Amino acid sequence: MKLEFSADPESLDDLGADWAGPPEEDVPERKIRQIEDLPRVEDIGSAEIEWDVEGLVPHATVVLLTGEAGAGKSTFVSALASAVSKGQPFLGLKTSKRPVLIIDAENPSVAVIERFQRLGIKTDDNFRVWGQWTGEDPPAAGGAVVLEWIARSDPKPLIVVDSFIRFHPGAENDATETQKYMAMYRKVATLGATIIILHHVGRDTSQDYRGSSDIKASVDIAYRVVHLGDAALLSVLEIRAFKQRISVTPQLRVRYEDGCFKADERQVKNVTEPLVELLKANPGITAAEFEKLALANKLGRNRAREFLRTSPTVRTERTGNRKKHYWQAAERGKQRLLESKFDSPPG
Repeated sequence: MKLEFSADPESLDDLGADWAGPPEEDVPERKIRQIEDLPRVEDIGSAEIEWDVEGLVPHATVVLLTGEAGAGKSTFVSALASAVSKGQPFLGLKTSKRPVLIIDAENPSVAVIERFQRLGIKTDDNFRVWGQWTGEDPPAAGGAVVLEWIARSDPKPLIVVDSFIRFHPGAENDATETQKYMAMYRKVATLGATIIILHHVGRDTSQDYRGSSDIKASVDIAYRVVHLGDAALLSVLEIRAFKQRISVTPQLRVRYEDGCFKADERQVKNVTEPLVELLKANPGITAAEFEKLALANKLGRNRAREFLRTSPTVRTERTGNRKKHYWQAAERGKQRLLESKFDSPPG
């Protein structure tokens, strides 16, 4: 069910009017009357990055976390949020203790309770969840009650939005509507809050997210979560950054066992070598055929799909409507990857 905001006084349109400022007669005297009045950016901000989770989540930024349904996004971010609320390490990384609010219009209470029980976490005064089960639909992150809480919070909070589409008042493929929606999150970040937005990928799983390109353009950091194990059992996740305005850990592999996430210390080559051998043995194979073979060899369909999509050792050729995949030496693969980047128009 998608939440409707059109009749709500805390709607995005009403908030947009609030953000537009006071009536003209109440507008205070402008501080910047000419270009020379602009302050130095170095005098306003600090070049030192403040982290909610070291190397992963910079503070007061807008972060997008995408993945297929069932990839483990909600479980992963719940564990991360709980660690931040207590100032406890997450995946061995330092966290900054902050109040946390999860705004959830995606999951029923029973799913949230079961997830928290698996993770061994509980809500408290510093870790709250607002779902539809409260009797009131959760507001958007820019809702008046949330903005008031942000203003009172010290330190400023981490807010998790589950999920993007449930709070979008328009169409996610519409650029104009999406720009307006994402502007709300930017305003919230300027108030000092960190926003993590959960979102889905589309039917074409080669794309990192679903909807307008303005989604990616509007965030500071974007990660894709890929479940590399059995689809029926959460096990190994790969967290890969596909948008960075601030340098973060580009790729992280984590293992979920007994209600805990831990950094997977095994070498990536131990995971990919069987897929390389499978591709070498089947030159010219299509993605669907490769995924089927990988599944039969207990290598995982999602892992095979991600390998074909991102590995520099995979060469793809199109024959008619079919894409065929071949193995190539790693060094040549890296060179092709670099060439493709330099050949692409600047973005």
